[in-house]
Amino acid sequence: MEGEPMRVQFEKMAIDARVDVVFAGHVHAYERSHRFSNIRYNITDGKCTPVPDRRAPVYITIGDGGNIEGLADELTWPQPAYSAFREYSFGHAVLDIKNRTHAYYAWYRNHDGNKVAADTMWFTNRYHMPNHDESLSAAAKVAYA
Repeated sequence: MEGEPMRVQFEKMAIDARVDVVFAGHVHAYERSHRFSNIRYNITDGKCTPVPDRRAPVYITIGDGGNIEGLADELTWPQPAYSAFREYSFGHAVLDIKNRTHAYYAWYRNHDGNKVAADTMWFTNRYHMPNHDESLSAAAKVAYA
């Protein structure tokens, strides 16, 4: 995951503050993580060990809005277990805040000028609902089992 050194530095603060989601850019692709913390990444062998943590934020890299250089064309394969969804195609996202406890997030692939919903998620506010487990998807629970 891009920005790993920054995530590690701010992780404790984000968990303590009950941050729900972290948005980042620069990488010309899209990726959304499961909720995880204390990921250990060995750059030399590419192995990672994610730890599911419903207190942790979801990390979203959304750098696919368009650029002169084009899209990223190399991602780590196979897709790591901490990664819920990723794709390198042009797109955009909408975060619809419904009320103080819920928000709906959708990432749209822009293909030939038409938006296509490719990744969606409901967020529950971790500050107001710290024990609610809705944002840790069933897929994440299976991936980490």
